[in-house]
Amino acid sequence: MLAYERRVVAALVAPLDPSLREPVTAYVEGSLRAMPEHLRAGVMGESLLFGGWSWARRRRSAGAGDPVAELATLERSPIGLVRQYVRLLRSLVLFAQYELEPAT
Repeated sequence: MLAYERRVVAALVAPLDPSLREPVTAYVEGSLRAMPEHLRAGVMGESLLFGGWSWARRRRSAGAGDPVAELATLERSPIGLVRQYVRLLRSLVLFAQYELEPAT
């Protein structure tokens, strides 16, 4: 998993129970690794682009490093492909959360 993907997933799993965070992160990492190459290449390209954008924002202003705020910005983008990036990672986290959560 690329560094920016790891930051996004960490922000998405932060509200989860601490015992679930690592297994959910591992599941997302495995899912990304198992993607067909042509899909993974697209996701990697977006991750590199958004990672560069995030890095530039952090360098420009001290308070711009909040990954949750960055995700909210990406989710409000008028470009569908940008919104779908966040939706993909959020969906993987949610699926893993409900699959790995102990039955009640």
